[in-house]
Amino acid sequence: MAILPEAQNPANPRKPGKESVAETAEQWIRFRAILWALLFAPITAFWAVDQGVDVIFSLMVPPVMMTLLMAGINLFLRKFAPRLSLSMGDLIIFYGMHTVLCAICAEWMGVINPYIHSYALYRSGDTRFDKYINPYTNDWFFIPVRLADQFEDYRNGGFGFSYFLTKLPLWWRYIGSWTLLVSLVCMAMLCINSLFRDEWANREKLAFPIIQVPMEIAKMGVGQSKIWKKSTFYLPFLFMFVIDNINGLHFVYPSVPLINVRFISDLALLFPNPPFNAIGWTPIGVFPYMAVIGFFMPTDLLFSCIFFFFFRKAMQVFTFSMGYVDSAGTFGGGGLIPSPPYFSEQSWGAFLALFVTSVWVARGYLKGVWNQIRVGHPKGDRGVPHRFAFFGLIASLVGLSVLTIAIGIPLWMTAVSTILFLMFSIALTRLRAQIGAPSHEMAFMGPNQLLVDFVGTRGISEAGISRLVTTFFIYNRIHRTHPMPHQLEAMKMGETARISQRALFVAIMLAVVIGSVLGHLVYIYKGYRWAAPSAGGDTAWVTTTFIEQHRGPNPVAIAFVVIGFAFVLLLDFIRFRVPGFPLHPAGYALAMNFGLDYFWTGLILVWLIKLFMERYYGLKGHNKLHEIALGIILAEFSAEAIWAIYAMATRTSTYSISINGRLGWNQ
Repeated sequence: MAILPEAQNPANPRKPGKESVAETAEQWIRFRAILWALLFAPITAFWAVDQGVDVIFSLMVPPVMMTLLMAGINLFLRKFAPRLSLSMGDLIIFYGMHTVLCAICAEWMGVINPYIHSYALYRSGDTRFDKYINPYTNDWFFIPVRLADQFEDYRNGGFGFSYFLTKLPLWWRYIGSWTLLVSLVCMAMLCINSLFRDEWANREKLAFPIIQVPMEIAKMGVGQSKIWKKSTFYLPFLFMFVIDNINGLHFVYPSVPLINVRFISDLALLFPNPPFNAIGWTPIGVFPYMAVIGFFMPTDLLFSCIFFFFFRKAMQVFTFSMGYVDSAGTFGGGGLIPSPPYFSEQSWGAFLALFVTSVWVARGYLKGVWNQIRVGHPKGDRGVPHRFAFFGLIASLVGLSVLTIAIGIPLWMTAVSTILFLMFSIALTRLRAQIGAPSHEMAFMGPNQLLVDFVGTRGISEAGISRLVTTFFIYNRIHRTHPMPHQLEAMKMGETARISQRALFVAIMLAVVIGSVLGHLVYIYKGYRWAAPSAGGDTAWVTTTFIEQHRGPNPVAIAFVVIGFAFVLLLDFIRFRVPGFPLHPAGYALAMNFGLDYFWTGLILVWLIKLFMERYYGLKGHNKLHEIALGIILAEFSAEAIWAIYAMATRTSTYSISINGRLGWNQ
């Protein structure tokens, strides 16, 4: 049943032109929730920046654990200071703000802040910086070479917090400029989410699997959940918590036995000879917290992800057997030079098709949205007006265009890149709301790839290429912590708790700004304290590839974009006409890149368990699996929090539950 807007809720009457006492109290509680969120925001920001292994999957550790901490504090307040306690809606706002600011501090700050200084401070180590980047950087976004001497102390490190504070005046222009750019992009995404929210949440009734963990924590925080008393929760919790801490102790004291649940082996070891060795690295590992998210996923979507993962591996073997040998052994995994079987192009075709089908399915709803944009929002509806969201989207895009023209990027390059990125973002956001994938790693998939495939590199100015690549690298990285899905999930949680969407809209945008500012500050502090990191090699490589390898459009790459697009449409056509057809196009879109390689083994185990439980135990068994999943996830996150705190406090590496390790990506 669709959730009624607050103004239509009989339990929340409102007199025209006059605000009720209940509404005033509600607004104060919302303000209180925002204050709590801001109080803990620096901790989440530092955690996200300092411990990158904890923020590279859909359900990030810092916002979950900070919300769990806030829920525990709230239980204390409910008992000893009830007037100061928070409601379930407040805890949802707390989580929504923290998950959004954490997403900004994670991948986006990682491909923004270290690049501000690297081109000038580390130019001697990479000749491409002075050749293709430094001549075209804007002084408001990147440190110019002429000012590099002012940041020598930042490069070398060794200073304390008070020294860092005295140096902040040097950085405010860069923090402000990048925060403005990030805010404009995120504002556009938030407005799109606002326009589509009712369609995806209430009409299509997407599953939103990822939100089930924070929703349960919010219920715990107000005493509405007693799941911690159930054996199907606390036994898996204790079991997994003990295993992770034993493994953590093994990392520090190798004499303690290891109970390996991460990288156990590699399937490729079973196939040492061609053509089957072309499957490449295929790790066998459970990764319990990622696997059990599959219990929340619709069964057909879970199967589709597994099927298309092996379908991709089969394509690698087939391509190799046809004589196409890739020296890197990855077959087109994220480079700008396409190679068979063109996985990046297939992924792009799939996501473009998912975007088109999402708009087509919502066409009736969008007609109603357009009518509200023209005639105005219904009176009494306290949701975000569609007219406001629409003009907010337009204003964001115009502001972004003006900003990038001032930088020196041609308008057509900004427009093409931003439109493609937003189309991809819409498809990814809907996909995650539908599947709830534990991770959606799209290795270096972005508008740059389509620009090379469809336009080529001839006739594009060197300055335009350099500025586009360095300014909008956030469009072209890995997208594991893309902010747009986190925005939508916060809005869905808010709707479930009947929170004013207008208040939530403001809170999310505030989280974007705070996340950007805090992310920069943490990176800058870490530079002065422990020396600034060197970055920029990836953007220099992309820029060099664009400029030095002049070529026209690639007809074969374009054909594979069309193939990926057509395949998704074909799967949708079959699904709507063949009841029970097991393959879903979202699984194809996710599996064609690198999103499932780490945890495919765990998904198979979960899929088999889920089939058995649903077949023989029905809904009761399904609910038990959810309780088990919650116990395992919170146990792993709690253990990870312990070892993350130890790592941050001692500046040493520790064990991690993550798909990456603190001493290396597969440690």
